[in-house]
Amino acid sequence: MAVDSNFRFLHGNQPLATYFYAVPRLCMNLMGFWPERLHWRAYINFVVLAIGVATELHAGYRCARRGEITVALETFCPAGTSAVTLLKMFLLLQAREDLLYIVTKQRQMLFPTVGQTPVKEKVMRRHFLMTCRLNFWPVSAGFSTSSLYNLKPLMVVLLLYLNGCTDEIVWGMPFNMTMPNWLLHAPFYPLTFIFIAYTGYVTIFMFGGCDAFYFEFCVNIATLFEFLQADIHTLFRPYRDLSQISGDNGAVFEASLVKLIKRQNEIFELTHFFRQRFVTITLAHFVSASMVIGFSIFNLLTIGDKGLNTFLYVSYTVAALSQLLIYCYGGTLVTESSTKLAIVMGSAPWHQCLPKHRLCVHLFIMRSQRGLTMAVPFFSPSLVTFTSILQTSGSIIALAKSFQS
Repeated sequence: MAVDSNFRFLHGNQPLATYFYAVPRLCMNLMGFWPERLHWRAYINFVVLAIGVATELHAGYRCARRGEITVALETFCPAGTSAVTLLKMFLLLQAREDLLYIVTKQRQMLFPTVGQTPVKEKVMRRHFLMTCRLNFWPVSAGFSTSSLYNLKPLMVVLLLYLNGCTDEIVWGMPFNMTMPNWLLHAPFYPLTFIFIAYTGYVTIFMFGGCDAFYFEFCVNIATLFEFLQADIHTLFRPYRDLSQISGDNGAVFEASLVKLIKRQNEIFELTHFFRQRFVTITLAHFVSASMVIGFSIFNLLTIGDKGLNTFLYVSYTVAALSQLLIYCYGGTLVTESSTKLAIVMGSAPWHQCLPKHRLCVHLFIMRSQRGLTMAVPFFSPSLVTFTSILQTSGSIIALAKSFQS
């Protein structure tokens, strides 16, 4: 398959089906974890990353015991991300059937056999294209960061060689891992380097694929809520000239209203189902991302040189913040789109309804007013949460600089 065809979802002129879970499908297919088709390489990648996590954590522990705090933090920073990715891989394997049900269910709800109205197709294209482009950003940032880690030891060797300092050349590894000494020298050095570099890309594509899956689900739920908003307008439109919706009109209206309520319940139940499967992943992600941001900020403020290391930690921080952003933005989209249903229904001419229909309308409004969230224990992913994280990070930087001055 041509490389260009893999990134068609970044263009706005593609069929709507092209955008559906495009980024998570791309990333998770590469690793063999896409729920519609689990591949044998998923288990190989799981074992590869497990070896990488174990050796990296052990290397960080040894550095900490020797008092090399900066090196230990440099080791624990990617090790923490890889460890959480390993947890995500395990949980995705466990929940594969449930995730397949979620993807299938959303496909049925977004792409009905009858077809969509032009208004709904426009909403889908706007949401899908935004989702693909936002999801692609953290994956790109993570890929750049992992590539910088992989290129750093080679660039150091190249600079020493160009400056004529061949005696000072030390062939390092992309990540600090505990490896047998014989693997770090010829003829095994290139193979060891490739293996360690590959663990970084497994982390990036699995991390990016899992996070993109979460964000895509949230945007799809927001799209379905926006469909409901359009259907509320459509529901009342034929009766706008009537003083009361009764008789045969009342029976037709009641049947359509019941369908709307059932669809709202269906969306709520699907969201609760997904949230239960992702609760551990969401908690682990926020904890690990906070640690990564803290480690990166500490390293930025303590490193002596201002060259490649600075660029590396800035890239790492940007990648971590990008991943947090899509979780928080996804949670905000779900909450805002669900509560907007109450506004749309409340603005409709529901006073034309019969009393029994008004009761259904009022119950619909009351349920929408509570708002659907992606809450997990201790917090709810939202842009407010993301802002608080940025403020805390800024406070840490200001405090650290005050001690340095």
